[in-house]
Amino acid sequence: MCTSLTYTNTADQHFFARTMDFPTTTPWRPIFLPRHHRWTTGLNATRTTNQAILGGGRLPIGIADFLMADGINENGISCAELYLPHAVKYEPTAQSGKINLTPQDFINWVLGEHTSLDAVVSELSQVCLVHQTWHGESYVYPFHWILSDTTGRSLIIEPTGGPLSAQPNPSGVLTNTPVLAKHLENLNHYLGVPETVFTPATQQAAQHWIQTDQPLPTGSIPTNRFNQMAIRRLGTPRLTAATTVPTLFDWLNDVRISYDPAKRHQLSHNYTHYRSIIDLDQRQYYFRPRTTEQLQTIQLTDHMCQQWQTPEVFPAD
Repeated sequence: MCTSLTYTNTADQHFFARTMDFPTTTPWRPIFLPRHHRWTTGLNATRTTNQAILGGGRLPIGIADFLMADGINENGISCAELYLPHAVKYEPTAQSGKINLTPQDFINWVLGEHTSLDAVVSELSQVCLVHQTWHGESYVYPFHWILSDTTGRSLIIEPTGGPLSAQPNPSGVLTNTPVLAKHLENLNHYLGVPETVFTPATQQAAQHWIQTDQPLPTGSIPTNRFNQMAIRRLGTPRLTAATTVPTLFDWLNDVRISYDPAKRHQLSHNYTHYRSIIDLDQRQYYFRPRTTEQLQTIQLTDHMCQQWQTPEVFPAD
């Protein structure tokens, strides 16, 4: 039940931000993966990164590989997964001559093996996402992905059948099901724009909505969270360098899902494990966990990229 957005402020600094909403799991925490990191896909194939990665992830019990939910690589590309139930179509089996991956492998492939979004897009047709669990986990998770870079581009990859492809995301926002096209249609309907696709009128309507102080949609339904975040992102005057990170955290806070201790053992209990913001230009990762609310700030430095040779799991709190 995640919510995410890309953002460019008045100083032309580029950001990615998200809530990580998921049922109870092993702790999520900041994780660094080095260049030349050998990792095993869910299909037991070995791959090697050529880009260092910093992002949010976890080390599931009994599994030797890291599961990344979002991150940035040393070339300033970000990628994050969000839930897309009832819409995903994975291939039933691996295909000969393809880059065969399970859904949880996709972020490592994107960030670990590419220096630009164009390079990712050029190889997408070679990727086969296979309907198989990741290292024996209980479920095959339905995902779509939001990618961005230091040019301000925002792309969405949705495996809804056929070869993988990327589509631009003019709203800069993504939540869970439905697919992006339906989210944009719903946004226009909410704003009273008589179109099914994003147009300049969409942004103008969002600006009017904010200027006239109309109430934003609320609740945990993905459509409501998408509309709330899109109206804020599109309608609010561009943020300054000083106000960007605190304001994005405020926006994320308003769409987070509360933790209920009474439901902690229920597999279906979704709640916000952490909120994160990535400064793509500075390669800075801001991580705020639910447990302590204390902000961690970690930079993916040149020294880390060039000298660190082993993964680093940072404290969760």
